[in-house]
Amino acid sequence: MIKRTKLLVAISIFVASANLSYASTRSEIQSLVKKYNLSNAKIAVAAQRTMTGADLYAYAENRSMKPASNNKVFTIVSGLFAIPSNFRFTTTVMYPSNRISNHTLYGDMYIKFTGNPALTGSQLSSLIRKIKTEKGISKITGDVYLVGVFSGPYIPRGWSKEDKTLCYGAPASSFTLNRNCTVIKLVKNPNSLTTRVVELSNASNIDIKNSAKYTSATKATILSMNDDNVVYISGYLSRTAEKMFKLAIRNPALKTVDTVNDFLSSSGVKHGKVLIASDIPAGYESQITTRSATIGHFFDQTLKHSDNLYAETILNTIGLQEKGIGSTKAGTEAVQSILYSKLGLDTSALTMYDGSGLSHLDRVSPEFMVDFLTKTFNSKVGKQFYNYLPSSGISGTIAYRMGGKLLGRVHAKTGTLSGVSTLSGYVLTAKNHRISFSIMLNDLKYSDRYNARRFQDKVVDVFYRNL
Repeated sequence: MIKRTKLLVAISIFVASANLSYASTRSEIQSLVKKYNLSNAKIAVAAQRTMTGADLYAYAENRSMKPASNNKVFTIVSGLFAIPSNFRFTTTVMYPSNRISNHTLYGDMYIKFTGNPALTGSQLSSLIRKIKTEKGISKITGDVYLVGVFSGPYIPRGWSKEDKTLCYGAPASSFTLNRNCTVIKLVKNPNSLTTRVVELSNASNIDIKNSAKYTSATKATILSMNDDNVVYISGYLSRTAEKMFKLAIRNPALKTVDTVNDFLSSSGVKHGKVLIASDIPAGYESQITTRSATIGHFFDQTLKHSDNLYAETILNTIGLQEKGIGSTKAGTEAVQSILYSKLGLDTSALTMYDGSGLSHLDRVSPEFMVDFLTKTFNSKVGKQFYNYLPSSGISGTIAYRMGGKLLGRVHAKTGTLSGVSTLSGYVLTAKNHRISFSIMLNDLKYSDRYNARRFQDKVVDVFYRNL
């Protein structure tokens, strides 16, 4: 009877302590909302014990929110399950060996691109030079065909016009080269109100039509690129002598066709046309290949540095691995299936239109996010995923956030989009309990962005102290 009484007392103390902790956490978070003037924002928060899944704190936890780059965690965890750890992106020159005679390839050559998002112009140039320097081919009697593995469309639904225009929203094509990004500078001409364009990087085979004028007033520069990779610049260069622009290449396949044509010519290889094809004929053998780093490198960079191009490429690759189709649609469907089959998650609270989170149509609830984080941590890919996440005060997008007593104790993914700021991940508390948390803010004013991040950091600190 005494033992039973002691047990009941212990349970009562534990429950009282838990209730006090919850009340204190709620009170502090409410104060933080007022302190950072976020009362008009849409806020949703959830936290649970990572080892047990026990809910510790919740506010509007079932609210459907735009996750921004928090979406990348679903892509990467699905990639960990779907893509072999030794996988590498390859770019391969192919032709039948028996068609070579007297330094001539009699017939066509194929070059297969698998979407390597890190492929550079110098790597592709080196590959093509080897056609002559290593294989001794100086003439191709037929054409050169470029074949990809992704089927597009390469711009997911829900991306804003600005996101599609700038390099951070470059399309994830099979034919990615130099990140499908070109950098130019608009410069005021001396003693004139006219401007000129200085090409800084990856601007070959990009046609630029510039009619922008200089003005001392505050006016906009208008830029667009069409499917022929023609850049149109109009409007004004405002209040500065020069301005740099990093533009997404609208048609990566066309850019790569032109680049391969140039590289073949500069390497002294005579050839017919360079064209895009959908299939490689039977009898074509791999002759020269350039390989990327293993897939783990891309997982790590995607999470630590929130790389959109890598995320979309990985999503397409998941679709290719799981469904045989390298597309955004196949990839998002595969992610939903993987999260259900591998983690037992009901994905009805997750809506994915892309792999990066740039889509304004993506939706997820904090409750789903923390369930995902907890189940992932306790799965066979949990350790890898945890190590890929940015670490507070140490690495990635939170290298300069949550230092001090939180240094290295938070592993989390940030998310930023127009009107959106999110932070989801893990914190090791002062009591050495690991907590899965998700803090999502939507409907933010532009001026709220800094305060939103400060609010998130302080909420994590509350979790660290109280939970």
